[in-house]
Amino acid sequence: MTRAENIELATSSSGTSTPSNGGPEKSGAHTDHVDLAGANAQRLESHVHSVMVDGDLVHLGDRTYRRSELTNAFAGDLNPGIHMRAPVALANPVPLGLASFSYSCLLLSLLNANVRGVTNNQIVVGAGLFFGGAIELCAGLLCFATGNTYAMTVFGAFGGFWISYAAILLDQFGIMSAYKDDPAMLNNALGFYLTGWTVFTFLMFMCTLKSTWGLFLLFFFLQFTFLLLTIGYFIDNVHVKQAGGYFGILSAVCGFYSLYSGVADSSNSYFPVRAYYMPNAPTV
Repeated sequence: MTRAENIELATSSSGTSTPSNGGPEKSGAHTDHVDLAGANAQRLESHVHSVMVDGDLVHLGDRTYRRSELTNAFAGDLNPGIHMRAPVALANPVPLGLASFSYSCLLLSLLNANVRGVTNNQIVVGAGLFFGGAIELCAGLLCFATGNTYAMTVFGAFGGFWISYAAILLDQFGIMSAYKDDPAMLNNALGFYLTGWTVFTFLMFMCTLKSTWGLFLLFFFLQFTFLLLTIGYFIDNVHVKQAGGYFGILSAVCGFYSLYSGVADSSNSYFPVRAYYMPNAPTV
């Protein structure tokens, strides 16, 4: 029994003429065969009244086929047309992106606020390169696979932010050392760097007005974080930078809340929290 004879099982049952060699007649375009695939499968099901399996042989009505031949004929899913892949369920990557962003934002904001007198920000390099950078960038790419355009944009962009910020701090890139003879120029350059992120954060903030309060407040506080840090570097005022750090801490807290509300439910936690939707927010 050849594969062509197996395909005849789908075509002959719907009244399609077959040539003498057992293969299906190619009287129409290939698209015609694809369009009729579902109908052929339904007619095949209605014409076959008995199915028996005897070892490697499969008996469909009065016809007998080898199991391997039948599988090949229907692409493994009993579909005589295009092979239809089963949908693959993907995990929600948003909590991972929120985790990487919130942690890195909290760490940097504690340093900007000079909490407990810590001013050396080299500890941010590791988090910026890997957790806030690489992991958040991967979360953005996974959001691309799930069709979440907003999350893909936010996580992908901020993943790049953390990597670029870590590059500024690394001596190997020579960015900080290039301004060692002119600290005022360094402050202005960092102000320019943060200005772009202030604008981007504002645009993303405007897209949270119909989301949840957690996400709205995250970007609300983050907007002031970048704005105050930008001003602080332009005027070289440590107190303005500290204020930006405190706003960053609030943004990170909102991020952690949104993260927890996205993964905690009654099946895995005794203390789930709900996401509070803003007015006119679309709900499922």
